[in-house]
Amino acid sequence: MIVDDQPADVSLLEHALRGAGFLSVASTMNPHEVCELHRKNRYALILLDLHMPQLDGFEVMEGLKAIETGGYVPVLVFTAHPGHLLRALKAGARDFVSKPLHLPEVLLRVHNLLEVRLLHLESSLRTEQVEARSVQVIRASEQRYRRLFETSMDGVLILEAGTGRIRDVNPFLTRLLGFSHGEMVGKTVDELSPFRRIESNAVMLERLQNDGYVRYAHLPLETRDGRRIGVEFIGSAYQAEDRDMIQCHVRDITEQRRVEAQVLALNEELEQRVLERTAQLQAVNQDLESFSYSVSHDLRVPLRHIGGFSRLLVNEFGPTMAMEAKELLHSIEDAVTRAGLLVDGLLSLTRLGRKSLQLRHSELDSIVQHVVSMLQPDCYGRDVEWRIAKLPTLNCDPVLMAQVFQNLLGNAVKYSRGRPSTVIEVDSIQRPDQPAIIFVRDNGAGFDMEYAGNLFSVFQRFHTEAEFEGTGVGLATVQRIIKKHGGTIWAEAKPDHGATFYFSLPGAPQGGFR
Repeated sequence: MIVDDQPADVSLLEHALRGAGFLSVASTMNPHEVCELHRKNRYALILLDLHMPQLDGFEVMEGLKAIETGGYVPVLVFTAHPGHLLRALKAGARDFVSKPLHLPEVLLRVHNLLEVRLLHLESSLRTEQVEARSVQVIRASEQRYRRLFETSMDGVLILEAGTGRIRDVNPFLTRLLGFSHGEMVGKTVDELSPFRRIESNAVMLERLQNDGYVRYAHLPLETRDGRRIGVEFIGSAYQAEDRDMIQCHVRDITEQRRVEAQVLALNEELEQRVLERTAQLQAVNQDLESFSYSVSHDLRVPLRHIGGFSRLLVNEFGPTMAMEAKELLHSIEDAVTRAGLLVDGLLSLTRLGRKSLQLRHSELDSIVQHVVSMLQPDCYGRDVEWRIAKLPTLNCDPVLMAQVFQNLLGNAVKYSRGRPSTVIEVDSIQRPDQPAIIFVRDNGAGFDMEYAGNLFSVFQRFHTEAEFEGTGVGLATVQRIIKKHGGTIWAEAKPDHGATFYFSLPGAPQGGFR
């Protein structure tokens, strides 16, 4: 019977036991139900996890003691806590396997315990039928054990606990080390060159008596032909035919170590590449920002000269100038003013790239209300309806977030100009386990989605200056701020049917549908 609360472990154990010819039944009930099942069925062996949320393995063993009048408690315990092993053995457990489970080790322990169990039954039940059945089961069990022993893809050593002499060794280990079966059986591990790095027999036996097992995560062995291989070595004690034995598992981890080294080297190479590419990107960004700042700054001087000379011509020679000449000079001044606004926008983008984020929990409600109050002069004499819903609190830079809403709401006011009635909506969409999405919607001029790919490009405009003033820098600024926060922004629109701008930031609050 398997008593474990982990369905995956139970499934693996059932499959392995059936493959080895054993019949098993799984149980995850309370201690009294487990004991009652054993009272009815008298299982040959119970595989018991010591610690489960609603089942105490020690309580189970106490109940089993009361059932087994002969004092024999057929229990193989599983535990991930070495400190509980001595208590478990004192409570009546016959043997143990440390978690995480290693199936070949579990099957060998099951075989050993069933063999001992059958010998115990043989001594207490002397009828010829039971004797014959016991012999038959023991032989079948021995055949299963030998099959597992011979075909295991891990090395297996069976040692005498008192002397450390090798009683048996499986074919996998002889092939791995290059020694024959006869060359290894009868010798101690001290006498075989591959195991000379292992502690002496006396030290190993002392550790086994104290801890119940010994383990070397990476033990270097040298084969007969001089090759060096890395193995995992696990030794544990058990009893067979009233003798103390040691069963050792030797797993070749050479390939595992090689792959781990390759992965480590690849990770280090990738990290180095990332550092190099990051440094290159930082240098390029710094050069671009320096270039943009220099160009923008240097453009201001000739623009001021052009504007100043134009005004000087008008002031000095205005009365004698032809009307057409005056109009041309006014056009020059307007162009200079617009160029100055473009330079200001470029400088703003450059400063934004150098600005570090000052993140804090910010209430979007107060930010939006402040921006709306600043836009009231632009709404003077117009019928503007503001539909502002309750907005979430985000972890963001409140100054930059105010700039986002100033651009989005300012555009909504500007591009809805000329409508008999303007409706501007600010709300959020909240879905389960997803960041909130904030949106700004208007019923203004809109735009053709065919050109939406250029919407956030610098100086990109979908309307003429005669229709709506602007520089084409505002939305590029908004996108840069959102991306600087690690978020995304997108838009939906239709000509003459308004536009909706959506954005979402990572780490935004998550909630149910609204």
